[in-house]
Amino acid sequence: MLVAFTGTTASAAPHAPHAPHVDRISTAADGSQADGTSNDAAISADGRHVAFVSTAPSFGCAHFTPCLLVKDVTDGKVTRIDLGSGYTYGSPTPSADGSRIAFSAGTRFSAPYLYDRATGRAEKLWPQDPPGFNELGQVQSLSPDGTHVAYTIGNRNAPENTRLLYVRDTGTGVDELVSPAEEGQKGGASVSGDGERVAYSVRGDVEGDDPNDVFVKDRATGERTQVDADLGVAYLIRITADGRRVLLNADSGVYVHDLRTGTSRRVADGTAFAATADGRYALVSGEDGQRVRDLRTGLRGAALPPTAQATDGALADKGRAVAFSARESHLVPGDTNRETDVFVFSGELRRNPAPMPSVTERIGGPSGASHDPVMGADKVVSFSSEGDVLINAPGGASRVNSTTQKPSSEGSPCYSGRMVGYTAPYDADGGPGIHVRNRSVGKLTSLGSYQGVRFTWMGQPVVDPTCQWLIYAATLPATDTDPDPQPRIYRFRFNGGGTDVVSASTGEAAGNPSVNYDARYIAFEQGGDVYVRDLDTGALEKAGEHATAPSLGADGRKVAYQQGRYAVVRDLDTGATTRVRGTQPSLAGTGTALAYTSGRSVYLLELATGKRQLVSVDRWGGRNDLPASHPSVNADGTVVAFESASPDLVEGDTNGVSDVFLRTVQ
Repeated sequence: MLVAFTGTTASAAPHAPHAPHVDRISTAADGSQADGTSNDAAISADGRHVAFVSTAPSFGCAHFTPCLLVKDVTDGKVTRIDLGSGYTYGSPTPSADGSRIAFSAGTRFSAPYLYDRATGRAEKLWPQDPPGFNELGQVQSLSPDGTHVAYTIGNRNAPENTRLLYVRDTGTGVDELVSPAEEGQKGGASVSGDGERVAYSVRGDVEGDDPNDVFVKDRATGERTQVDADLGVAYLIRITADGRRVLLNADSGVYVHDLRTGTSRRVADGTAFAATADGRYALVSGEDGQRVRDLRTGLRGAALPPTAQATDGALADKGRAVAFSARESHLVPGDTNRETDVFVFSGELRRNPAPMPSVTERIGGPSGASHDPVMGADKVVSFSSEGDVLINAPGGASRVNSTTQKPSSEGSPCYSGRMVGYTAPYDADGGPGIHVRNRSVGKLTSLGSYQGVRFTWMGQPVVDPTCQWLIYAATLPATDTDPDPQPRIYRFRFNGGGTDVVSASTGEAAGNPSVNYDARYIAFEQGGDVYVRDLDTGALEKAGEHATAPSLGADGRKVAYQQGRYAVVRDLDTGATTRVRGTQPSLAGTGTALAYTSGRSVYLLELATGKRQLVSVDRWGGRNDLPASHPSVNADGTVVAFESASPDLVEGDTNGVSDVFLRTVQ
């Protein structure tokens, strides 16, 4: 049974010609989003059809009975390939024009199938009287024209489940045995365009030096050639459509083996997950992320998001589009289902490509003003709104302070968001207090004094990334020996309750603390300068003169601060500095990126390359209308939070007050 979901196609605003863009594929034809997970995506070479698997009830699917769907991206029509009740599906592989889809499916044991869009029929692929006992099978490869399918069959016994490799000629209906059981378990296969050559892996001794071998079988001559010799442990990516070259992963790199010359050459660092039929473009995961690469010129595309998962059918011709599944919600507007979706990214390849297009997310309530964001890891961010401290973490935004603790402000999370520090009146006397909420158990820790003496002022709490320490500024009452006390910086340990004085005993006011990953290093401003204290050795180092607003990296050896009209990043070990005109610096925990405000906008600077990116970007790619400020960058420099009353950053922002926004930048 084939079910088509039709209706008025709803999509994002039209894309400019050749402009990089992301489309969400796992939506109905009317644009409504799926209410369940979608993944296992593969795209036709012409870029028009995407096959994927979904468990979304809105598609008529369920968790234990996923659906196989094919979407025509030109008109939005979604077709469901349905073999009947109880079937599960996987490994969809479209032909170059999407007219045929090879896939694996079954109720108890999977088998290979080929679906023809012209006839609407799905045919099971299985040889007549195969040797031995065989009860399951899997599709391995489909030729670009859809006329030849490589598939494996075997039985449920672990080493026997892919013991036979066949190629089906759909024109004649003949199944030819390419690799018998005696050669060993097959680890994957790829068929050339005319079906005459088949590349395949044979798994050997998993505990040996080379647990995998790659061969090419010439079906016309019967000749078998090993193509991974001298490459160590190598794994098959694919054979090219012309049958002349084989792409392999080996020795942390991508290699091309030329069958005519018998030579192999390294064409890229990293690991390839997919390649185009001509072998020129591949999706490669390397030190700079998962990207489409031109293996001939070295040009590359934007990095896919961190959670992106791609199959061996992920690429369209010329590498112009890549299909993948991901959990990120910032890739397209209106992604609020909190589910893994299927996307297609299209963009030009360059030597220094821009990041993947992103959308801005608004955090907080629809009416009350929100401000003062502070980032943790990923998209964990605390902020203040109408006398409350809230945190946005997996599961949504929630209030941190008790209803009796108002006004509460200056929220600060650890990386995970499990512990959040904030200021609020002290319950015992209504005076100043610093509080830390353990969100995992609901426990509240409150501080109001030092060595039995009540503080007269407390503020600027910071929880260290590991959720073990609290750093804050506070002032003790006047005494005969200190008639004019100034704020000092303190460090408090949750387990044990010990408190250290961090700032220098100079009598000058200290404030604005920042902490490294394990709270060994504390940066703060005092007497018009920025200092860094090493709590292990007690050493105090002046990091910047006439400086304010320090922001410390996770290793404690890079610090950002404000110095006049410039935001400065200094390496405390080498003394090297980076200066950029701007204010309100926020250094990523990795020390690789700096968020700051310049004029009326928020930017992110990539310190290694000097690239600057506008963060407070409006929905049309321009600059925000109203001022944006108070940036805070997350641990790895991939998300920047900021506040703004600009109504043009997200669709439907009509509350007329300041909101907190998240912008994913990598």
